[in-house]
Amino acid sequence: MTSRTRSRSILPMLGALVALAIAPAAWAADAVVQEDAARALRNGEQLIEQGDFQHAAAEFERASELQGGACPECMLGVARAYGGARQYAAGIQVTRMALALLSTPEEQAKAYDQLGSLLALKGDMNAAREAFGKAVQLDGRMAEQVRSSLAEALLKRASYSQASEHAAAGADAVAEVGVRHAQ
Repeated sequence: MTSRTRSRSILPMLGALVALAIAPAAWAADAVVQEDAARALRNGEQLIEQGDFQHAAAEFERASELQGGACPECMLGVARAYGGARQYAAGIQVTRMALALLSTPEEQAKAYDQLGSLLALKGDMNAAREAFGKAVQLDGRMAEQVRSSLAEALLKRASYSQASEHAAAGADAVAEVGVRHAQ
């Protein structure tokens, strides 16, 4: 075997060794990115619990960017943030987009439950019932969750309308006092 033949047979092995040396670094970098994405998801959930919906949506969007593509879990988080901010149409749209990306019936059932809640908050009860029904159809174990979600949405909707009525009544009372005071 000549030295030229020997060097040709060594080149593939050297290439493989270089690839093996680089791969762990790439895997480690990917693990860090995945950890950052998971942290952003957790932060988004905490921000929703705190009522900071704008920052929650930003964290879920950051998690999606870190995932490197469409992330249904991130999209559902954004939709929940929109719902918390009472931007129901946007939340419904993003939930429907996420539904198209979910693969398992269990994941889809949870998304339909979320969709039903947003639709109920918006006041579209027929569509909410359809979404809730689809959730239970996909995963029968969701029946209790669906009842809870519907009750929670109806309570929120009632408290929002009472708050609006109280605010309107308060504004009327202030205006009436202002008129009496001016006389």
